[in-house]
Amino acid sequence: MNLFDVYPINDITIVKAKGSYVWDDKGDQYLDLYGGHAVISIGHTHPHWVSRIEEQLEKIAFYSNSIRIPLQQQLAEKLGRVSGKPDYQLFLCNSGAEANENALKLASFHTG
Repeated sequence: MNLFDVYPINDITIVKAKGSYVWDDKGDQYLDLYGGHAVISIGHTHPHWVSRIEEQLEKIAFYSNSIRIPLQQQLAEKLGRVSGKPDYQLFLCNSGAEANENALKLASFHTG
């Protein structure tokens, strides 16, 4: 089976990334200006985030939003404070598709 060509594939194999740079399998360095899907806007392998992710993975990698996750509530409260919108509600999701699906659900809740 072959991969489905959704868009043109560049003939380059990225094997390493740090900060704003990526390197290919030939050792060539590139400034990563990619702005498409799954963009890492904080840069690659930032030591702070690597440490925090490792720390979390030592505890638990993922669990459903169907249970209480205190860290999510802490994030919602902090975002409410810094945005000046403490009375708003936060919906956490992991993709544009999930965001769109749930925006439609929310619209239907509002309009009936």
